[in-house]
Amino acid sequence: MFRRKSGMYGLVVKDSLEVGEAFIRVERFENHLKYRRSMKGDIKEAILDKNAVVETRPIYSLFYPSFITGYILVAFSKPVVLSPKSLLRIQLQLPVDLALYAYSGDFYQLIDLVPLHSNYKYALYGPVISSVEATGYIARLVKAEPVAEDTVEPLEGHCLTKVLIVNKTQDFANVSKILLDAKPLKIFYIPGTWKCYTQDIKMVLNSSEHASVLYEEKPCKECIELEEPEEFKGLLRTLSTEMLWGY
Repeated sequence: MFRRKSGMYGLVVKDSLEVGEAFIRVERFENHLKYRRSMKGDIKEAILDKNAVVETRPIYSLFYPSFITGYILVAFSKPVVLSPKSLLRIQLQLPVDLALYAYSGDFYQLIDLVPLHSNYKYALYGPVISSVEATGYIARLVKAEPVAEDTVEPLEGHCLTKVLIVNKTQDFANVSKILLDAKPLKIFYIPGTWKCYTQDIKMVLNSSEHASVLYEEKPCKECIELEEPEEFKGLLRTLSTEMLWGY
């Protein structure tokens, strides 16, 4: 669905840009800039001062049509089965959208985003106690294929996520999903490419129902970290996400 452009992430939009069905235009006047994005009859506009620069970034697929949750529940297309006391590294393609940031010096602001996917769904991770009561987390639901090879490259519109699964139990473990918290999970990209990564993740299976998801290393030396979205600023960062109701 993409109209390919070289240098999509980290691209300064000086005039116009097409991504899928979205048409983006930045017009420069003597004292200001005018930003305009049209897509399927929907129009988003903003007026910026003359010092601002508009650039493209990858962003978590959490902000369209509006921001509801920072959690992402990744459902695997096939299970990952681990024998007792074993480990396995897998890779996932995590969907992202295209963000438009305004910059002036070291300051920035997210001004718009272009959705890159067709289905945006939510799910409850946790038990439903009754028809009126539930506990757990509301999460953006995405589906991904786990791949064990190390040669995978990021797909356009996705961040490559490496997950080391460690089975600490005495039994076989069947892993069909992972719950990610976007607040501590950082996104990185390589300017001048579509390449996008999250930091490495470790998923520790502590029992048949409980797993700890740990956020670890930066994925590559040439990667640049995504500037933090406004919705995440000032929030307390946890070192791990606890999956208490199965994996």
